[in-house]
Amino acid sequence: MVLNENYEEKISSLTDFSVLEIKSICENIGPRPCGDEGERLAQDYLLGKISPFADEARRETYEVHPKAFMGFVPVAGSLLLGATAANFISAFKKKAAAIASVSLVGGALTTVVAEFGMYKEFLDRFYKKKTSGNVVAVRKAAGETKRRIILSGHTDSAPEWTYTYKLGSHGVVTVVAYALTGLAYTTATAVLSLVMKNRALVKKLALGQAVFVPAYGLLFRFTNNKNYVQGANDDLTGTLTAFSVIKYLSENDIRFENTEVIALLAGGEEAGLRGSKAFFKAHPEYVNDGVETVFIGFDTVRDAEYMMIYNRDMTGFVKNDDRACALLKECAADMGLDVPIGAIPLGSTDAAAASQAGVPAASFVAMDPAPARYYHTRLDTSDNLVPETIGKGIELALRTVFKFDEKGL
Repeated sequence: MVLNENYEEKISSLTDFSVLEIKSICENIGPRPCGDEGERLAQDYLLGKISPFADEARRETYEVHPKAFMGFVPVAGSLLLGATAANFISAFKKKAAAIASVSLVGGALTTVVAEFGMYKEFLDRFYKKKTSGNVVAVRKAAGETKRRIILSGHTDSAPEWTYTYKLGSHGVVTVVAYALTGLAYTTATAVLSLVMKNRALVKKLALGQAVFVPAYGLLFRFTNNKNYVQGANDDLTGTLTAFSVIKYLSENDIRFENTEVIALLAGGEEAGLRGSKAFFKAHPEYVNDGVETVFIGFDTVRDAEYMMIYNRDMTGFVKNDDRACALLKECAADMGLDVPIGAIPLGSTDAAAASQAGVPAASFVAMDPAPARYYHTRLDTSDNLVPETIGKGIELALRTVFKFDEKGL
């Protein structure tokens, strides 16, 4: 089974449809914080739209603590300020305070690695609980299901990153580098204050921490939780890519004999992949029912010159599946595109949750990793879409589905 002879015209129509739907969601619903009304309204809207094209369509809810994930930033800032003060006390008054400093530094490092490095629910218990959800649309196989492909985009949007908006990509990188340098310096000072006998040097190191106090202060305003962004590119483009595949199959009366196609319109990605994690927790059968399954995530489909297939996710902590990456690359090559395979420089995609769950996964992203000026800022509006790239993403998704049905991984 192959794409229709006039598939280019149909993909153009799907692109126009996607752009109109993104504009409608941004204009009529607006920002979509995880667990808030905007996210629910958007998911209810998408559920109503996709239901006519699916054999099954539903919204599955789950509990989430949405502020916990990015909460690691001010928490780490607080702990590092405390460690700085303890280092000063240790150097000039009581050496025993170095133990407190080491503990505070350890807490900061643990928080950063657990929340941002591994996307664990480490701080969740300290934040308000809400209800979020995932929209799941299924196009069943005609016969016995021997293969399954899950296409995903996320429906929620992020709180604005203050320094990306005010200073641009170089500015936010500078702030992050400044804070990480301070983290290393404060850690070294804490350890040396505990073990060194040369107190004069320890005092100089403690005084040197003053250079990094502003860095820790900046962390308290890293995100603006009063201003959530439209998220037109990140990630309504991915959401409508997954949606478009179900729509295409239905409108062209295409049903694979042995391959099931699922569109996962996930919530809570910006809250630490909470939606995709909840999806696999709710559906262990997608992991262990013996059906060959692959997960392909689409996240921010805009900047064609920066197309990338991620084989390492979650800031490099999680390995995606080489076969899934090769499948995407082969399908891109069929389109005349040479899309590189590499590691995500910072952050994560929902493919990481699939990989962690044991499902072969990969993700496709088309965004300047600098990061882009619009990334997590008020500039990510429906006026800032690139329809041509959206169309390429939809075609890549369709080709991937057809190729997977044909030969699997």
